[in-house]
Parts: sequence; structure tokens; C-alpha cells
Amino acid sequence: MKRRLPPSGPVARWGRHGVTLIELLIVIVMIGILSGIAASRLDWQRYRTDAIAREVITEVSKAQRLAVTLQANVRFVVVDPQRIQIHEDVDNNGAVGTGERVRTVVLDEPGRLTKGTSADVPGPSDPTEIATIVFRRDGSASRGGTIYLTSALPDASCKRCRAISVVRATGRPTLYSLSTGTWRRAN
Repeated sequence: MKRRLPPSGPVARWGRHGVTLIELLIVIVMIGILSGIAASRLDWQRYRTDAIAREVITEVSKAQRLAVTLQANVRFVVVDPQRIQIHEDVDNNGAVGTGERVRTVVLDEPGRLTKGTSADVPGPSDPTEIATIVFRRDGSASRGGTIYLTSALPDASCKRCRAISVVRATGRPTLYSLSTGTWRRAN
């Protein structure tokens, strides 16, 4: 049996495997340029506002579930543009008493809870702004309405405006976005 020798000469060079350092650097530079272009088009503040809106929805849902679990009223209060207070009102008297827990949630910057400026929030509840919701032991809310959230950064077109609509009968929160000029239900 004869042994075959590998090809030599110009043909052998074209059949090589692997990449050179120059080819690798060119690919890395191209990826860097493309990612720089993509990153400049992202609106990071919009993502942060969405995250803060989802945090508020989570706190509303937690307060509702807590009322059902404790079989007592739970008060959800917007204290100021940056803080929410959740009060477990075990004796159902509307005042903080001994043995009743009060938890304060501080929202991240740049989100701010604001007064409602738009009355065209599509939803089953009253579009007026709300600052206090009392969740009852059956999960219903004391009133329906909307909690408005905006960015503290300049936003003339209100692309980062959000609204959280709370249904009175069920206490269920729904998120809306004003990013396209009209209020639309967000995912």
C-alpha cells in the first residue's frame, strides 16, 4: 500500500483551515460598528419607564392579593411622585394602628407618579386619577380609576407616559402606553 503525501505548492495554501488575525480583527470591528448603530437607536429611558410602570402594577396586584389573603382591607396610597405606601389595615378603620404593617415603596428615577392629564384612557374604569385605593377582602377596589406615570426627563411628545387603570369590581390593574399618540393597552 502506497502512502499519499499531502499536496504541496500553490494548491496547498488555498486548502488551509482557520482564520488569520487580520480577518478576526475585521469581523470584530464590523460587529462593533453595527452594535454602535443599533445602540444609538434604542430609547433606554422608555425601557426604564416601562420597568417602573410594571413595578407599580406589581405593587397594586400584591396589595389586592394581600387583602384577599388577610381577609382585611389593604390601603394603596400614592404618597408623593416617588413613593407608594401599602398599609395592611387589619381592623378596617382606615388609620394605622398598632400591629398593622405599613410598607413604603420608593420608585426608581426617572419615573414619577403624576396627576392625570388625559381622559381618553381606554379601559373599563373611570379615567380620573386616583391617589388612594382600598382593596377589600374580596379583592375589589374602593374605586376605579387611573394612576398616571411619566418620566422626570423632558418628554414633550409624552412617548414615555404610562397609565395604570384599576377596575373597581375586580381590582385588576391594566397598563396603557401613550407612545403612539393615543392610549393603547401595553403587553
